[in-house]
Amino acid sequence: MERILAVLMLVVNRRRISAAELADKMEVSVRTVYRDIETLCQAGFPIVAYQGAGGGFAVMEGYRLDRNALTFEEITSVISALKGMTKTLDDTRLGTTLEKYTSLLTDKEKETARFWQERLVIDMNPWGADGAMKRKVALIREALQREVTLRFAYTSNNRVTTDREVEPMTLLLKGAAWYLYAYCPLRGDFRMFRLSRMTQVVVTDHPFERREHASLEEKDLEQMWNSGSRTVTMVLRFAPEARARAEEFFGMEEGQSGEDGYLTVVQTYPEDEWVYGFLLSFGDQVEILEPERLRVLIWDRAERICKMYGK
Repeated sequence: MERILAVLMLVVNRRRISAAELADKMEVSVRTVYRDIETLCQAGFPIVAYQGAGGGFAVMEGYRLDRNALTFEEITSVISALKGMTKTLDDTRLGTTLEKYTSLLTDKEKETARFWQERLVIDMNPWGADGAMKRKVALIREALQREVTLRFAYTSNNRVTTDREVEPMTLLLKGAAWYLYAYCPLRGDFRMFRLSRMTQVVVTDHPFERREHASLEEKDLEQMWNSGSRTVTMVLRFAPEARARAEEFFGMEEGQSGEDGYLTVVQTYPEDEWVYGFLLSFGDQVEILEPERLRVLIWDRAERICKMYGK
């Protein structure tokens, strides 16, 4: 909803704006822009499309966006989301946008909004976060705005570090972690880079043209999650002592509870060093029921740990 409202604000505040420019500013595909415009038209906003050179989208002449176009709930939802983003991103424009939305509320509505905002706080920063992640995010956003490449050292799950210079496409916050979706000439394809594994980040002066089919839709995320690396479907049985941690990670709705207090969950993940370390971190409080191959692998690693400490 926030993206659609941002599209509306751009169209309202500009005399005329093209689909390509909207897509660039919102970091989505042109197809997504057309869907957003259609959604706004269905909601009653008179947006007109002009064809040919100098064409684009514009609001019907004489129309102005006013307070009545947005409900109290819509405004407060946007304000809560913007407050969360402001804590994460060092961007004065977010603060300005937050002030604009807040100004749409009456004094009485502001009091009501404060009541609900005290009950819903969005903070996208991890616990104990310092300024390092904010600096990385700021550098990546600069490269995205200038359409220049980024250079950095990247460490994979297998602890192999390589130097990369990539064409940044999208900055993504998903699952409490920041990612950069970019075209990587070293691999000759689009790749997803986790910011926590990036060091020595530098914004270059090397311009590039945004590639076609570079939009990052939800279905693309699922495809990337389930492709590229080998996945493993695990049947895990957690002891009662580890149940709270397992429910926190997987969600309380996942899994089957036994009368003995044990929790059994079935999950599919890319099989890599992260998964092995995650399972080992539970010690004897999780048993891998399936697959047998993974049981043997974790047993072998646990045996090596025992030998190391048994010297």
